This record gives sequence, C-alpha cells and structure tokens, in this order.
Amino acid sequence: MSDDKNDLKTIGLWGLIFTITGFVVGVSIFILPAELIVMSGPSVLLAYAIAGGMAIITCFATAQIGTLMPAEGGTFVAITRLLSPFLGFMAVWILLWSVVLVNSFIGYGFANYIVYFIPSLDKTVAAASIILLFGLINIVGSSLVVKVQGAMVIFFLIMLSIFIISGLPRFEVENLTPFMPNGIVSVFMAASIGYFSFAGFISLLEFGGEIKNPSKNIPLGLAISFVLVLGSYGGVSLILSGINTDIPFAEMQTPVLEVAESFLPNWVITSLVISIIAAAATTVNGLILGYSRDILVIAEARIFPSFLSTKTKRFNTPANAIITYTLLSVLVVLLGSGVEEYALVAVIGLLLQQLFIAVSLYRIPKIMKDEYDSAEFKLPKPVIKIVSVLLFLISAAFIIMHIFNNPIIGGLILGVFTIGSLIYLIAKRGQQND
Repeated sequence: MSDDKNDLKTIGLWGLIFTITGFVVGVSIFILPAELIVMSGPSVLLAYAIAGGMAIITCFATAQIGTLMPAEGGTFVAITRLLSPFLGFMAVWILLWSVVLVNSFIGYGFANYIVYFIPSLDKTVAAASIILLFGLINIVGSSLVVKVQGAMVIFFLIMLSIFIISGLPRFEVENLTPFMPNGIVSVFMAASIGYFSFAGFISLLEFGGEIKNPSKNIPLGLAISFVLVLGSYGGVSLILSGINTDIPFAEMQTPVLEVAESFLPNWVITSLVISIIAAAATTVNGLILGYSRDILVIAEARIFPSFLSTKTKRFNTPANAIITYTLLSVLVVLLGSGVEEYALVAVIGLLLQQLFIAVSLYRIPKIMKDEYDSAEFKLPKPVIKIVSVLLFLISAAFIIMHIFNNPIIGGLILGVFTIGSLIYLIAKRGQQND
C-alpha cells in the first residue's frame, strides 16, 4: 500500500530542489541585495551570513515536521494535531492573506522586466497574466509544474553564475572598506530583511504530501536548496559591493541589470533579463503550488466550502482551490501595487506562521512519541528544543520590531485575525447543526 501511495506522488528530489530554490530566490535577488548595500554597505555580506544562519533554524524545523507529517497543506495538518484545530486554521488563514499579497507583488516584479521587451505593455495586464498562466499550469498537474519550474530555475542560476563569474575580474577589494560604514545596528537591520528572503523554505510543508520518499528527500532537498540560495545571494552581494558604479544604488531601479550592462555584452544582457523574468515566474509558480493546498485541506476540514476540496479526476490536482488562490491574487493585482503596507502585512503573516511552527515543533516528542521514536529522520530532543526556542524568539522579535515601527500594521493583522475567528466559529456551528 505504501508503494502505491508513493507512486501517486509526483515530486522527487530534484523537483523539490527546483521548487524551493525558485520560490526562495525569485525576483528579489535582482533587487534586494542592492537595497541592503544602501543600508549597511559592504557588511551586507555579513548580514546575509547572519540571515543564512537564522534560515538554518527554519530548515531544521521544516525538515522535522515535513518528514513526520508529509501532507498537502502541511502547516494546517501539523498545527492542528500538535496545538489545536482553531490555531491550525488561524495560522493558515493569516498566511493565506499574506501569500496572496506576495503573489501580486511578484507579479508586478515580473511586469517591470517584461516591459524591457514590450515597452507598450500594460504592467497590470502583464502581472495578472503571469498569475493566470501559472494557475492554469498548476491545474494541469504538479508533474508538469515541476518540469517547467526546473527549466526556469536552471536557466536563471546559469545567468546568475555568468554575472558573478564575469564580475570577479572587476572586483576591487578596497571597495569593501569601510566594511561597516553605518555601524553594527545597520548590519542586523539588513540581516532581518535578508532573512525574509529565506522564509520560503517553510513553504515545503504545504506540498509535502506530493513529495516522494519524504524521509530522505525533504532533508536532502532542503540542504541542497539552502546551499544554492545562500551562494546566489552571497555571490550577487559580493559583486555589487566590490564593483565601481557611476550611479548610486539608491537611484537604481534594476541594480543587477544596470551593473551588468557595464561589463556584459548586449546579447548576455538580453538573456539576463529573460532569466529575471523566469525567476519571478518561479516564485509565482511556487506560491500557487504550495498555498492552494492550504485552501484544499481547510475545505476538507469543512471550514471553507466543500467545493474547494475537490480534485480533478484526470490530473488529481485541487483545481477549485488553485482557481480560488489564483483569482484572489489577480484581484489584489487589479487593486494596485502602491499599497506598501500590504508588503509588510505579508512579511508579518509569514513570521506569525513561524511562531505556530516553533511551538508545534517543541511538542513533537511528546504528542507524536511513537512516530518520532520510529522515524527515519529525527532531530535529537535537545536540538528540537533549541531550534524551537530560537525560531520562536527570532520570529517574535521581528514581529515586535515591525509593529512598533508601524502600529497600523498591527491593527490590520488584528482585523484579519478577528475575521478568521468569526469564520471558524460559524463553520463549527454549522458542523454541529448537521
């Protein structure tokens, strides 16, 4: 029976690596490192090292929960079992709103580069179209999704490598001094923002039920993806920090592209732009693949309408859940991309998920004693406690920092929480009356 179930799973080791790498790297690698250089100077390299260290904690938590409970909508499944159904729903409810907002902004990131080839194209139309396209691809089946994702990830990793290798001869060590021009505080601020680039590792939980041999592939896939991601961000940051530029980074809209134009031929620049577009597409694809599964499992729990839990007979994909997530993302695109508070709400939503995950991980040895004792992959109990506490403290500190700086965001999160609580109570009352 277990072999039959494994045959139905469509994502192997490399499919997992391509999905996670594409989702985590995405279009932000072509923008974010320059913004962090403006903030912290050459010490951005140290900031990414710190962020990478914190991301390792997230990977440990994801690997342990993902191997013990490999399921579609794994966040809901794990938190429901280890904490409570209400907290499982609330974690996913807040997370869904966050990633819908993230998807719309990534769509606009795609649009900002596609106009390089089609200047007359309306950016809103372009952003909505890429989301609709990958919504359709996801309906056709995750095996096709993984193949498309793999091709795009390989392409933009090749172009990133060309940018980094070609930039090394122009790298000047003296540009790294002063290393910390804005002080140590700026380094930790940059690290906190850089850490958000690694938040996508935890998305693996949402499609864990489609991963073949999860006990082996999840830890190994996370490890390989982490090396690729950290190498990509570190390499790009190194080149940007060490190359002389005529225009300050603060004035650049497309920093990697503008720096690359100073030493790469035009045909390579064209390929680089295509790779940036592919990077944005991989993130859109990863969001739809992962978080449509949350809608599916909540519908299966009879909190969302039951029609959202149906799967297509031909492709065995949650078509209605995919359509719902896709259309919500398109709706946010149509509402506009200028509401900066939405981006911060999205970040806080992802951090709130990590709070729930941290507490859930801490309870695994007690609540899932038999499964934990017999698991092929398991962290030692002391390591689980350390990882849980660190993940909770890091996430809580970032949330407090951002809400303190912008209290309105706290009010928005509270509003989302209140609406979710009402939906849960209404659904439970309806179940009791059935």
